[in-house]
Amino acid sequence: MRALVTGASSGIGRDIARELDKRGYDLILVSRDEKKLEEVKQTLSGKNIEVIAMDLSISENCKRLHEMAKDIDVLINNAGFGVFGNFTETDLDKEISLINTNITAVHILTKLYLKDMMEQNSGHILNVASIAGFMPGPLMETYYASKAYVVRLTEGIRAEIQKAKSNVKVSLLCPRTC
Repeated sequence: MRALVTGASSGIGRDIARELDKRGYDLILVSRDEKKLEEVKQTLSGKNIEVIAMDLSISENCKRLHEMAKDIDVLINNAGFGVFGNFTETDLDKEISLINTNITAVHILTKLYLKDMMEQNSGHILNVASIAGFMPGPLMETYYASKAYVVRLTEGIRAEIQKAKSNVKVSLLCPRTC
């Protein structure tokens, strides 16, 4: 079994990679920070672990990743980040990067890998959102809105797959933000 984990250099992505490693998965770990990815790789026991340093806020990189990493059984869409502050004062470029990472990358990777999995009638996609996707988010509006997108996208896709009676699984993880 082969799994691709985005945002694998820290936090939930790192922890999911560790759990998948314990379960014997071959891993493809993706993050912007190659040094941190290599550090995570050193903590894992698996033999087939590939690291890919890539900025997923760039749409073409998402498409390139799909071309580089074919034939996966599990996709963990975890890459993401937040921007804190008054909406009128936060940096617009950071927020656009947030939208591109938290929404556009999830959308592209889900679509591309789901097509592959539907053809094979097997596979599992786990999109990581947040409990923030279900509530307003003063001082973090863009982050909360991005997680709401992931929630609704995933729920919609899951309904389509169930109607099609496919063996592909699409799940949503909504951890509590602290």
